[in-house]
Amino acid sequence: MNRQFADDLDTDLARGHVLEWAELYALDAISAEERRVIEAFLEDVDPAVAATFADRVRTCRETVASAYATDQIDPPADLFERIVAQLSGARTDGSEAPTTTTAGGGPSLSTAPQGSDVTGVPDELAGRRAAKASMSSRAARWVVAAAAAVVLAVGGVTIAQNLQQTSLEQQVLQASDVRTEELTLQSGGTAELAVSGEQDAAVVTLTGVPAPADGFVYQMWRVPADGTAPVSVSTMTGEDVAGGKVTEVSDISGFSALAITVEPEGGSEVPTLPIVAQIPLGA
Repeated sequence: MNRQFADDLDTDLARGHVLEWAELYALDAISAEERRVIEAFLEDVDPAVAATFADRVRTCRETVASAYATDQIDPPADLFERIVAQLSGARTDGSEAPTTTTAGGGPSLSTAPQGSDVTGVPDELAGRRAAKASMSSRAARWVVAAAAAVVLAVGGVTIAQNLQQTSLEQQVLQASDVRTEELTLQSGGTAELAVSGEQDAAVVTLTGVPAPADGFVYQMWRVPADGTAPVSVSTMTGEDVAGGKVTEVSDISGFSALAITVEPEGGSEVPTLPIVAQIPLGA
C-alpha cells in the first residue's frame, strides 16, 4: 500500500484520496456514516474519479467472489435430520429430550455446562455485534485491506493495480497539472496528447492515421532535448493507429517531443528518416 490512512475520512477526502477507500467500501469494512459520506462525495467529484472508484469496487467484489467460488454440490440426504438431532430438546425419533429439574420438581432455566457461571454466559449475538463495530477501528481497516490485497493477488489482480492508481493513463489524466492538446498530423489523422510533469509522463491517442505499407509498422520515439539519439517507445500497426491507439509514455523529463517513423515489422534500433509525425512535449 502506497500510503497510510489519515486520522479520519474527512481528511482523506479533503486530500482527494477517495480511491484509497474503494476496497474498504467494497468489503463493507466501514461504518454506515462513512459509507454515506463517501457516496455524497462521489456525487460531486469528477465523473472520471467516480468511475474509477466504481471499477475498483466492482473488481474487488468480483475477485473475492471468484476466489472463494466453489462448485455446487448436493447436501447429504440426512443433513436436516443431523442438524435437528443437535438442537436442544429434540431427538431423531421425535421424542423430547429430558429437561433438568430443580429441587421443587420444576424445569430448570439453565442449560449451562457443569461448572459454568450462568450469569456470565457470553451473549454470542452481542459478541458478533461488537466484532462488527470494531471493524471501523483503524487497525481493523488495515487488516481488511491486507486481506483484500491477498485475495486480489490470488484472483490474478496485483496489489499495485487495486490499492494504488490503476494505470499510468489515469494518473496522467487526474494529475493537477495535466495539459491536453489535439494535433492534426501531416501524415493524416489526429493525435490527442495529455502531459503531466507531476507524473513525468504523457498519453498519446492516435486516431485515423493512414496504415503503413505491408511489411511495415509505425514506431514512436522519445526525442531528447539535448540532441542525443532518440529512444524507442513502441511500434504500432495500421490497425492500432486507425482505431484509436493509446500509448503511455513514462520518464519524459529531458525529452522535447515524440516522433513517429515508418520501420520494418519488428521495429528498428534507430529511426529511419523521414519523420512522418512529431508531437511536441513542451508547454
